[in-house]
Amino acid sequence: MTRPAGFLVLLGCTALMSACVDSQRRITVIDPEPAPVAGSVKRIANDGAGGLILPDGARVTVDQSGGFELPNGAYVRRDRSGALNLPNGSRCVPDGQRGYLCP
Repeated sequence: MTRPAGFLVLLGCTALMSACVDSQRRITVIDPEPAPVAGSVKRIANDGAGGLILPDGARVTVDQSGGFELPNGAYVRRDRSGALNLPNGSRCVPDGQRGYLCP
């Protein structure tokens, strides 16, 4: 093989090999909220009419601050991150579907 032909073969192989390399950076996102334990998660669903449906089926109306009153009279506050802080100290995090996941 002549020198120019060998160079072209080498150049062609290099081009093919470079096509196999993924040039995109991979980004890992770490969720600051711990994942709930499977089987113990309850969901508060959005009813589409300005209210929420609690895990027991009760419906509540959300006020201007994003909080609401439970059927027993206790108040649930919404914090700056969008999570709901329950009266018992538990925190329900947004589920990305306009609802919340609660422990």
